Amino acid sequence: MTELFYEDFSEPVLRLIEQGEEIARTRKWIDYTSLGLTHTHIPELIRIVREIDAFFGLDAVIEPPGVYAPIHAWRALGQLQAEEAILPLIELVIWDENGDVDWIMEEIPAAMSLIGSAALPSLRENLLNTLEMEWAPVTFSHCLAEIAKAHPESRDVCVQALMEALARYETTDSEVNAFFVTYLADLKALEAVPLVEKAFMAEKVSFSVDGDFEDFQIRMGLLEKRLTPPPRYHHWGDDAFNLWDKEKEERQEEERRKREQEKKAKKKKQAAKKARKRHKKKK
Repeated sequence: MTELFYEDFSEPVLRLIEQGEEIARTRKWIDYTSLGLTHTHIPELIRIVREIDAFFGLDAVIEPPGVYAPIHAWRALGQLQAEEAILPLIELVIWDENGDVDWIMEEIPAAMSLIGSAALPSLRENLLNTLEMEWAPVTFSHCLAEIAKAHPESRDVCVQALMEALARYETTDSEVNAFFVTYLADLKALEAVPLVEKAFMAEKVSFSVDGDFEDFQIRMGLLEKRLTPPPRYHHWGDDAFNLWDKEKEERQEEERRKREQEKKAKKKKQAAKKARKRHKKKK
């Protein structure tokens, strides 16, 4: 199956597929055009992205190093500023609604920022159409924020789309709303402050992502420091946090035991050393 999948690809795309895990895990993307990739290879790269099930699905059949091909493909599509890839990349985000493939959430916003403002209409539409989902709207809002940073002329359009999404805070999950607030703060969107305050007052913004309204105001430069004690940021599931606290306590206890054992071992060594010295003196 793997050989059959590869047989129709051109040499530059095969070189991309061969890049494998090590290159995929580097923070700084390589220049994929150095592999000989040009705009003529965009259809092949889109094909790889659209065959995501073969790489990361439940019935994945592609083995390393080829399994990392979609990661290299969407990076290359971004670098080629492939507007043809906008919808396939959006489909990829929706495919990964459960957030099973961290690479998608982390890297599609960067790829979209390279493609630029041409992606904005589709991103806005899909953001507003996926508000009932868990991770897709978070990734789409992140895409908007990254485009705004990379293309300042698009900043107002991106902020407006984020505000449109947050305006539906009553029917959107509080954690998702919190990400919208975070990205608005990243963009220093002062025009969004009244809306953000309303969402917080309605208790529809989770504190677990980036704090409460005072934290937001500090990030925006509207407050120098907190006026009230910080709340416990345990909004998004006390059970999850209790488990986290328990695991943290267990880790701390284990570390304490290790330190005690190390101290005891050190004392034993010191005692043994002193004993040897005393023994030599007696001789």
